[in-house]
Amino acid sequence: MVTIKSLGTMAAAAGLALSAPAYAANIVLNNIDRPGVGFNDPTPAAPIGGNPGATVGAQRLIAYGKALELWGKTLKSNVTIVVRGSFERLSCDAATGVLGQAGANQIFSDFAGAPLAGHWYPVALANALAGIDLAPGPLDATKNGENDDIVAYFNGAIGQADCLAGSGWYYGLDNNPPTGQLDFLDTFMHEVAHGLGFSNFANVATGSTLLGMPDVYMANTRDLTFGRQWNTLSAAEIQVSSINTGNVVWTGPNVTISSQLVLGPYQGVRVFGNLNREVMFGTASFGPAPSVSNFGGTVVLAGDGVAAPGGGTPTDGCEPITAPLVGKVALIDRGFCNFTVKVKNAQNAGAKAVMIANTFGRPGFDLGGTDGTITIPTIGISNADGDAIKAQLPTVSAVYFLDTTRRAGANDGYVRLYAPAVVALGSSISHFDTAAAPNLLMEPFINTDLRASRNLDLTPALMQDIGWKIETLKIGSCDTGVPTILPTGQMLHAAVAACQGGAKNAGQLTGCVSQAANDAKKNGYLNGWQYGAIINCTGG
Repeated sequence: MVTIKSLGTMAAAAGLALSAPAYAANIVLNNIDRPGVGFNDPTPAAPIGGNPGATVGAQRLIAYGKALELWGKTLKSNVTIVVRGSFERLSCDAATGVLGQAGANQIFSDFAGAPLAGHWYPVALANALAGIDLAPGPLDATKNGENDDIVAYFNGAIGQADCLAGSGWYYGLDNNPPTGQLDFLDTFMHEVAHGLGFSNFANVATGSTLLGMPDVYMANTRDLTFGRQWNTLSAAEIQVSSINTGNVVWTGPNVTISSQLVLGPYQGVRVFGNLNREVMFGTASFGPAPSVSNFGGTVVLAGDGVAAPGGGTPTDGCEPITAPLVGKVALIDRGFCNFTVKVKNAQNAGAKAVMIANTFGRPGFDLGGTDGTITIPTIGISNADGDAIKAQLPTVSAVYFLDTTRRAGANDGYVRLYAPAVVALGSSISHFDTAAAPNLLMEPFINTDLRASRNLDLTPALMQDIGWKIETLKIGSCDTGVPTILPTGQMLHAAVAACQGGAKNAGQLTGCVSQAANDAKKNGYLNGWQYGAIINCTGG
């Protein structure tokens, strides 16, 4: 067996695997913050969103603990999972900053019970599969320790004047943050998933793997252009694949099956007139999402008549736009100023929507930035599509469409992984693609419509694909034997907990749980005996 501790120091270990009993995963926090700081911050705070903490530190501990509890009731392991956590300040200034850093602290291969030989596994999963702690040891008191399983540090200074001023963490447990605040529960549920195995360990920029060995995540990742899994690709091929937008997919069977229930109809953009082609596109982090109702019309090249300082072009949208854009779709070239500046100039000129064309040989791309005053949708398209459209103007129109025969965020029947045109270390490949609709927990950006306190969408399915077992639903001391996660990612244990929190007596509890189970049964997510087992455990 080979292990990498702290993803740096090499060590060898051996152990006899034992048969793992059907325990829920016990996930605990190793708080390494100093007194009075981070998790220990004594600043008074008013209870909010179901979080009763009376201090900032207490609310952080409660929200952190809630996320660990939710994941612990979802996955099976008889080995305690230790998350080394901190809420001390991370790098930031008034405009930019690091929100958090999280991931597996150790990885193992070729341990007793490993499903795939010669592949890395994150330590929490390796322990669960082996049935023993492969790297036992005391809790580490510093950020440099090796014995913990997952590392999850968050920036406790967010919202201060010198750290992303105007924002702040929302520690409520109800996924209902005020405008401008960051939902910590959604964010941490996302980050814990990375530590549990939603990540590969290849360097996507260089294509290199640790000790030349692939990992279990790569075994489920496929490049449709090469027609091969990532664990068979060379370093050079991994480099190419990591930016092969739209053509890197997850082939695990659980995600593939669940995607038919979770993902909505395929959403696309087609341009026509003298030109008739579907264009691959990325979406923006600002403004409304494109839709059938808000994106479409005649395409006009958004000329502004002048070049931006430093070598811009008359069609880069960096200055006030003079082209007739009222009610039109503006086509703008990438470069020389922020995306939000371009779109705001187009909006001021009356544009209905915007397409920003790349300036080099890459497919559709996502657009970053923040501007709450932007009210029109924007997409990013390739330079090839942009050039083709320009060559046929002024007789080109664009239309946004839905195709119920395909799934949004899928290709060839498989869910797409995030492979932007420019490698984003820590994000590329180790997330679902932003083309998915509705938004998924494990996209590279935390979206405001997530509800990770009760639904994890495709994330548990991916956990199963890499080897995790799903826990069964417990109601009190009664084990229903029913998987606690529905194929849609809905957490039955969260629904039961909500019933237990709101019921005033046994009758109300039975009625509430019965309603949740009946809804799942009507939708075909539970069969008759599963429904009966849940009702029996409520005493109904």
